[in-house]
Amino acid sequence: MVVAFHETVEAYRTSTDTEDDHDVLEKLERLILDHTPQSIAEIVSMLGVIIPNVELGGRGDGADVAALENIQAYLQGLA
Repeated sequence: MVVAFHETVEAYRTSTDTEDDHDVLEKLERLILDHTPQSIAEIVSMLGVIIPNVELGGRGDGADVAALENIQAYLQGLA
């Protein structure tokens, strides 16, 4: 099943951080961070996930840094 990026972001935003939702939130977050942006709007959505991670010291798996690299590559393509 293929889910559109904006649907993944919406599911992430509306999920609650309860014990039951933690695994779901982690999977949604990882899908967002692993995404290669195709638009400025997608970058804004990705940054909404990345910034809170960085504020907490970053992810141990480096997915937030990899997401920033994907964003940088997209923006370099626009330059």
